[in-house]
Amino acid sequence: MLHLFRTGIIPLWLYTVGILAEPHPPRASLLDLLQLNPPPPGIMQLWQSSLTRYAQQGFSAQAQGMWLQTQDQLWVSHNALNPLPAASLTKTATTLAVLKTWGPDHTFVTEVRATGPVVNGVLQGDLVMVGGGDPLFVGPEALSVGHSLNQMGVLQVSGDLIIVGAFSMDFLTDPIQAGERLRQGFQGQIYPSAEENRYTTPPARNISSALDIQGSVRWTAVPPQSQLLLRHSSLPLYALLKQMNVNSNNALAESFTAMLGGVANIMAPVTASTGVSVKEINLLNGSGLGQENRLSPRAVVAILQGIQRELTTHQMTLADVFPVAKHDRGTIEDRPLPTAAIVKTGTLWNVSALAGVIQTQKRGPVWFTLINRGENIDGFRQTQDRLLQQLTQALGAAPVAIPALRPSRVMPTLGDPQRNHLRPQSS
Repeated sequence: MLHLFRTGIIPLWLYTVGILAEPHPPRASLLDLLQLNPPPPGIMQLWQSSLTRYAQQGFSAQAQGMWLQTQDQLWVSHNALNPLPAASLTKTATTLAVLKTWGPDHTFVTEVRATGPVVNGVLQGDLVMVGGGDPLFVGPEALSVGHSLNQMGVLQVSGDLIIVGAFSMDFLTDPIQAGERLRQGFQGQIYPSAEENRYTTPPARNISSALDIQGSVRWTAVPPQSQLLLRHSSLPLYALLKQMNVNSNNALAESFTAMLGGVANIMAPVTASTGVSVKEINLLNGSGLGQENRLSPRAVVAILQGIQRELTTHQMTLADVFPVAKHDRGTIEDRPLPTAAIVKTGTLWNVSALAGVIQTQKRGPVWFTLINRGENIDGFRQTQDRLLQQLTQALGAAPVAIPALRPSRVMPTLGDPQRNHLRPQSS
């Protein structure tokens, strides 16, 4: 522990979680602060028992990492300052950068325009889709737009479907492919999502579209002269992030990374808002695919706490953008995690990671990162779940979610026509 003080690690951590106003306060006050509430008996032993079990299975202790803390004290630090392959824990950094850039209620707007009049249900010209970067424009969204156009009296397009700007559909980023998929959606044909891209919220029911486009799909960099028909707003950003994190959606994470302008624009707001050194973060992409994506266990907790602080300014919580045990499905659907734990999973062929916060009676929120490496994914997951259950039993499970960590927003529905804002009749 004294070594951590001398290296400046504890001061930085305390500054990160908001306990101290200055990054380098007097050491005596730090020691006094940490000695106020020593960790409960047996907490360290839980982790040591896990390491012993891993060693018996042939996995080195130096390949594992853990960081465990309450709001004001560090309990366990094992290999916790070294950047380790973090798999989809990388999405925590992407989440923080996205929130810092746009805010949780931001929406991406797609404009639907026409180059000619509508006569007897036929648009005499081209239908123009001006993309605004919506990363989750999927089948139900296409049905919704087609449905609203039908309600406006547009049943057929005599000309082409023109794609302009940042438009993708079903995570197809090539504008011609995305446009062809959109044409099919307008005709009522949608494709079921792949496992990792499945939807966190179900599509709206009783929505149909019957819009026939007679021409071809074209892409242009400059939108033609046209008249606005409607504006389609994406799901709000917090719901997009919830979708990404619940199902660990790599395509959605990479869409966000591209919109941010690359991983450098993830790193910058993350390090600035958490105080974590760049030595503890190395990112190749925003999804976590690949061994090159590395985060220290300590950095992951600092990022999660940074996300919580950012959301608090909007009267929201971590539970609004990450999966909650016993409530959400996705990657934690079949895992026996403590009730109301807010977590993010990460998995590669030889990495199993879990990070988040459990809610306890005796010590309030307890933040953790567990990163395990070796060809033992199922075994690692079982040990992680057991460790969190034992922690919860030792500290007492909170009977209800702590108010500061309860979900504050209802997840909106994909394909909701209310997000289509029609052109006023007078314009």
